[in-house]
Amino acid sequence: MFGVSPAFVLSLYGKQFSVKDFCKALVVIKELGFTGFQPEIFIKEALPDWADFGSKTISKKAKELGLQATQFIAHFMMEYFSTPEEVSSDSGLEDLKKVIEITKHFNNCRVLTIPVGQFSIQWDKLQHIDIDWAMEIKKRLVEKINKFLELIKESGLVLALEILPFSIVGGIEGFLTVCSELGSSDLGINLDTGHAWACREIAPLLPLRLKDRIFGLHLCDNFGTENLSLAPGKGSIEWQPFMKNLLSSGYNGSLDIEIACNAEEVRSEYQAGLQYLKSLTTSQ
Repeated sequence: MFGVSPAFVLSLYGKQFSVKDFCKALVVIKELGFTGFQPEIFIKEALPDWADFGSKTISKKAKELGLQATQFIAHFMMEYFSTPEEVSSDSGLEDLKKVIEITKHFNNCRVLTIPVGQFSIQWDKLQHIDIDWAMEIKKRLVEKINKFLELIKESGLVLALEILPFSIVGGIEGFLTVCSELGSSDLGINLDTGHAWACREIAPLLPLRLKDRIFGLHLCDNFGTENLSLAPGKGSIEWQPFMKNLLSSGYNGSLDIEIACNAEEVRSEYQAGLQYLKSLTTSQ
């Protein structure tokens, strides 16, 4: 299955996209030959619309078009991992309960993804900082992820983290450390190749390191110097060995493309990305 990330909708309609916008985007996704999509609540202000009628409306439209939701992304929830204060609190649990109920409206979609973005510290306001403080933050992080994970597991879903540059998780190595500490097979990653490449990860090795922890994908490209989301093949990621290792690692989920571009470029860029990935998968 080939699908698209929410960047498709964002590129067409911006961060304030509505439920109606999302439904219109689904029609274009179908026209371009994709079969998968990723519903997303990008801003917290949109949560009531999705909880009230949006998720049912979008799910119904997707079913009519024969499209499958591959993961649900609660983008706005990255704020709950953005500062020491947020990580050390129970913030986000009530919103998570609402997102879980929304995700259930998308049949056969079991992956709920929460991005973990840049961690911000107000250094001038810290009265004391040492190794014990840093270790305590890491401990609180694991505890918070576990609280989120337990709620999600109870609902029959699994949790995927999307690791952005400068996150408190600490890249792929930090993610694997969290997985080891929690010991749950229901915790995985939404692997964004653009984020990983910008963090100087060796992209082709990631499927071999992550193995069955890959719950979803954002396949995009850049040149490793800026966290861009270009079409696969338009940056410097070595895609042939990456795809070979991804398929040999046992991943059998959707191959979802993420491209951030101008609205007038959406069709041509996503078509190019799709054709490029198809050429790689047919040659394996």
